[in-house]
Amino acid sequence: MRPYLAYLRTTLRLTARDRVVVFFNYLMPLIFFAAFGEGFGAKTSQGALTQVLSMVLMFGVLGSGFFGGGLRATIDREAGILRRFKVAPISPAPILLASIITGWVLFIPSLFLFAGLAKLRYGMEIPQNFLSLFIIVSAGACAFRAVGLIVAAVANSMAESQIIIQLLYLPMLMLSGATVPLSIMPDWLQAVAQFLPSTHLYLGMQGVLVRGESIAQNLDSLGAMLLTLGVGLFVSIKLFRWEKEEKIKPASKLWVLAVLAPFIASGSYQAWSKTNLTKTQTITRQMRRSNTILIRNARLFVGDGRVIEQGSLLVKNGKIAAIYDGPAPEAESLRAEAVEASGRTVLPALIDSGVMLMMPGTGAPPTEAGQLQKNMERELASYLYCGIGGVRTAPDPMGLSVLLGRKVVVGEIPGAEVLAAPPDPSTPSLIAAHTAGGEALLLKDALAQQVLEAPEMEAFAAMAAQAKRQPGGEAQAAEQVKSRMTSGERLAPVTRSGMPLLPHGPALHREMQLWVQAGVPAAEVLRAATFTAARAAGAAGRLGLLAPGYEATLIIVDGNPLEDISATTRLSFVMSKGEHVSRQDMLDKIREKQK
Repeated sequence: MRPYLAYLRTTLRLTARDRVVVFFNYLMPLIFFAAFGEGFGAKTSQGALTQVLSMVLMFGVLGSGFFGGGLRATIDREAGILRRFKVAPISPAPILLASIITGWVLFIPSLFLFAGLAKLRYGMEIPQNFLSLFIIVSAGACAFRAVGLIVAAVANSMAESQIIIQLLYLPMLMLSGATVPLSIMPDWLQAVAQFLPSTHLYLGMQGVLVRGESIAQNLDSLGAMLLTLGVGLFVSIKLFRWEKEEKIKPASKLWVLAVLAPFIASGSYQAWSKTNLTKTQTITRQMRRSNTILIRNARLFVGDGRVIEQGSLLVKNGKIAAIYDGPAPEAESLRAEAVEASGRTVLPALIDSGVMLMMPGTGAPPTEAGQLQKNMERELASYLYCGIGGVRTAPDPMGLSVLLGRKVVVGEIPGAEVLAAPPDPSTPSLIAAHTAGGEALLLKDALAQQVLEAPEMEAFAAMAAQAKRQPGGEAQAAEQVKSRMTSGERLAPVTRSGMPLLPHGPALHREMQLWVQAGVPAAEVLRAATFTAARAAGAAGRLGLLAPGYEATLIIVDGNPLEDISATTRLSFVMSKGEHVSRQDMLDKIREKQK
């Protein structure tokens, strides 16, 4: 044991003096940390910061494994250093094990270095499960060191070693998600990435940093890396050569496939289950939700009736962090991205308190569960596109609305949140009354034309032409809403979207306009569709109000809806749980999934 420890100490000293090790473990990652930290907006986004941190750690892990382990071992053999140990009472196992331990000891301080820099420079919140991050990174560093040793074992020369390293290093770096986000890759390339060890390491790190996961939630990735470490050490021992004159047989190189076996098996499972693809989507969305944004110089309709004529609002980590009545601090001092909203109004995202999510509004619903789920997923996206952050829907027998609601909350899919409380059947819907009277109010609506595709608009128009007219209920419904609101009752507007001629998404805006036409003040209508609706749905303290601690689910509209209620349709900005929603991109991706 004493000779082994002496050899380990010597290896550590020699490796620590190696400039290549210092460059790949510290200098190159530090350069990338500084460059990408500033360029990716790490100051204003915790999500971007975690991406940068994962990237530099991946640089270090791969560099330590392939260059510090693989290339170094090849150099030692080519220089005749290993030949000297051949006559000593030592076997290949302690030499290779010492290389793995040395790589870990020299690399792991960089984890603390870059985490500390992220904290000092960008204010990163150190994850509570930092020990889990330490374990995942440690397992990755040791596993890739073992892979590097296999490269040294199968390469017959320095030139061959460098070629093999580059063939492994670049794809694992580029396709892991650390440098190029997985979410922007084509689906087939994301599937290919699941076969790479580096992807498992990246998702494990991001799971801890972004989602607050523990090591127990990443046992599959951890197990694959530990298995790679064991298999890699075994294969490198079996193929170990003391001298450069010893040549390895071509058939022996097939042993390399053994170290990739865990990831071939894991990749095949992921191609079937798509678990990691789902995790990638949630991580991406939660990263976007972590941005810090200052919306400034806007009119703020708080939700409960209060109005701040000239104010600003700070969003941080998915929640409203501060409200400023009057001038706000500079965005740079808050480490925030500025959104100029002069002449616009910020208000909580609207809530439709009565829809039928299973029904499409433009025909009969599909009978196949998978297609029905896709339709409902798109409907929720249509609501969010229209600035509606939550819907109350009648329960469906298959529980799809509850399932999709959970997916929205965790970030797996974009869309309006499904609120648990069932709609109140006693609340009249003015737009439903007009539709029953034969008026297809949404047929020429701009938002309806945006969320519905051409075949759906054609079906909508055909239904309107054939609809049986039953006039007479519009005035009665309007009078009921006005009298109940005048008497002090707090109603939340419902649309009955999903019924014939009432497609999902835009109807609430027209319902609010009909309330104003019925004599309800615009301020009361806005309060009813935000503050009152949130409380009726059991979301008090979370939605429906612009206040510190509430979720940052809000909209910015051009103009003043307190004077012109139709201003709510002129959406310039939609935010869901802190994520600035790219509305058209969201709809396009949902439509593509349906094909």
